[in-house]
Amino acid sequence: MPYVTLGDIFATNREAAYEVVGSYMDTDPVTTTPFFESGLIVSNPIIAELAASNTDIVSLPYWTKIDPSVEPNYSNDVYEDVAVPRKIGTGSMRARVGFLNEGFGSMDLVTDITGKNPLQRVASRIDQYWREEAELRIVATLRGVLNDSVAAGNGMVHQATAADGITFEGIIDAQLTMGDAFGGIGGYVMSSAAFGTLVKEKLAQSNFDAERGLLVRTFNGLPVIVNDTAMTLNGKPVVALIGQGAFAYGMANPRVPLEYEREAARGNGGGAETLWTRRNMIVHPLGYNFNSSSITGNGTETVKRGAGWTDLANAANWERVADRKQVPIAFLTVAAT
Repeated sequence: MPYVTLGDIFATNREAAYEVVGSYMDTDPVTTTPFFESGLIVSNPIIAELAASNTDIVSLPYWTKIDPSVEPNYSNDVYEDVAVPRKIGTGSMRARVGFLNEGFGSMDLVTDITGKNPLQRVASRIDQYWREEAELRIVATLRGVLNDSVAAGNGMVHQATAADGITFEGIIDAQLTMGDAFGGIGGYVMSSAAFGTLVKEKLAQSNFDAERGLLVRTFNGLPVIVNDTAMTLNGKPVVALIGQGAFAYGMANPRVPLEYEREAARGNGGGAETLWTRRNMIVHPLGYNFNSSSITGNGTETVKRGAGWTDLANAANWERVADRKQVPIAFLTVAAT
């Protein structure tokens, strides 16, 4: 461009941009993100560090389970007998980093006429916006794990009959797919139909927490997240049982996480302003590889670089690499009539 704009200034002086936006931001925004509020998803600084790396595919190492079927040594008093120690096994999972961005625009004339700047409101909600985006990626990923589990028949799904539907016994049967890792459940994700069934049976509760301003749903003493997008299969309700730490999650800032772009000629010279925000994010179910077999982004890109919601929900992109008992996720589905 033949003239300097605010975008040019902020591009070279990002600290100034942070001061401008920082003056608008809420110090403690109210959150309505059930996965985080329930404690099922917790930010991991190690994962956040990986999200800040310069590659779209990262390796997440993990410890494999010690095999108890190998009989231990029995001590004796023979000097020549030398026991051979065992070692704990390790493995690694492939995860994909999402390099995400979004822009929010406003015409100057809007502010001139109303005296209100829409971008001030946007700036005050940026942290909350990215938490909500993280939850949408969690939902899509959970859907992908469900689709893979059904397609692979890998022992993570218990299917109830159409006549039985969603029951307490069925949920216990789903949890039993974990074998002797049965107790490792921290909460549930289910469709509204499934939750409604359990409420009618007086097994689930829904209460409003006035102090936090949140609707709290519980079943069997554990938090419940109601989501119809992930927890419906073939038109039937689904219940997911999720353990604490079942998902690796981390978010990091890219090189330029925040900047303003100003276009003076837009609006026939009235001017326009855009606030761009960017984050790097990893949401990954522990015990799985993300194969990147199908990468479609959000459907608008000419070159597909990022795994979009459709890709995260695609069974072909997931492969379980850990032992079943090391993956604290199970599903209860209902057979079609």
